[in-house]
Amino acid sequence: MDGWSHLLQGELGVWVERIFGRGYYPEEAVQLRGGAQKVVYSVYCSNGFRFVLYVWDVRLNYFREELEQEEQPEPISGFGGRQFQTVNAFLRKLQIRTPELYHFEPGGLKGEVDFAFVEYIEGKEASDFFQADPGTQNQVFEPLSGMLNRMHQQTREHWGKLNEPIPEAPSGCHLPILAGACRQLEYLSANVSEFRKHHDKFIQVIEALAAKIGARSCYSFIHAELGPNHVLVDNQLRPWLIDIEGALFFDPEYEHSFMEFRFDNYRRYLKHTQLDPHRMAFYKLYHHISYSAGPHRLLQRGYPDSELVKQIMAFNTQSAFRILADYL
Repeated sequence: MDGWSHLLQGELGVWVERIFGRGYYPEEAVQLRGGAQKVVYSVYCSNGFRFVLYVWDVRLNYFREELEQEEQPEPISGFGGRQFQTVNAFLRKLQIRTPELYHFEPGGLKGEVDFAFVEYIEGKEASDFFQADPGTQNQVFEPLSGMLNRMHQQTREHWGKLNEPIPEAPSGCHLPILAGACRQLEYLSANVSEFRKHHDKFIQVIEALAAKIGARSCYSFIHAELGPNHVLVDNQLRPWLIDIEGALFFDPEYEHSFMEFRFDNYRRYLKHTQLDPHRMAFYKLYHHISYSAGPHRLLQRGYPDSELVKQIMAFNTQSAFRILADYL
């Protein structure tokens, strides 16, 4: 294999027959919107069967520069097929709905790509149901709440990805997030005048929030990027979790502080009472900083859905500055 283009143009049919059997032949592959870290295709076969093809190719990753510069991997990273394979098996064993993985093929050698053949689910994003009638919302979001509770109830004493070894000198998972926030602020200060003027104040506030966080020895399994765009609702109103490869054991407050501003009906369906308010405040500011820097990078690198990215950046930048004003 010399890359995804060779797979699609030359060998997709071979792989389809090998995985699904005779009678399956791809007729059309349509690239789906989104996907800053992997390329996603909906593939139609001649017999009416449909599946999703995931391709992880660092050359097509909009955050390639950051991935290649990392001396150590970020604690939360959504790139790589092996992690997707591991998380998929873990969630399905827990009976948490996520599309079936038909086949995973690791790239192996440097420069080769990972790719996966995944179940196609006909459906809509969870955000399409925020304004639905109460009965429909109950059908969608009560089961989602149950799925998340079951997932978050999976715990262990050290944080990290499923197959990572126990660290010799464990530390709080908020510490690499704090370091990441400082790197994001350096980037924003170099590229956005608003952040340049307030860089030191942001550092002061986020370090003060981190200093309030106490020790912890129990971490929950979280999705780690659970916005409504990563919850697919099928025609029977059943929620499915997608884009799962960043999932890991971590502070549940990381998840909840994100869902709180991504889900319009968070308080009604997803809010949890047993959360550390100091962690919630710290991670909330981190998310707004991170989702100011990430979209700015995407805009500089030609990401296709620029209007949506601008909206995401504007919302998170405004939110970050509101928090800053509250602490000064």
